[in-house]
Amino acid sequence: MEANALGKLVVENKLAACANIFPVQSMYPWDDQLQQDHEFVLILKTFPALNAELQALIAQHHSYKIPCILQWDAEVNDAYGNWMENIITTI
Repeated sequence: MEANALGKLVVENKLAACANIFPVQSMYPWDDQLQQDHEFVLILKTFPALNAELQALIAQHHSYKIPCILQWDAEVNDAYGNWMENIITTI
């Protein structure tokens, strides 16, 4: 599964501390037709300073012509944040 491979690649390259994968049903227009597909959402837990490098790696290795790469800010508890800092490289 591509989501597993991408998650593993990102975590092994220390661009995220954790990867979560969820199955979803997607509907979207493509080539003038409504598409319905089973896809997977990959959530990666990282720091804002790594977003550009993370997005570039995903875009390079993703099979979709236009992968959806979203980001949002979130707060994390101190213990988890400290664990993340010990796991991944920060800029």
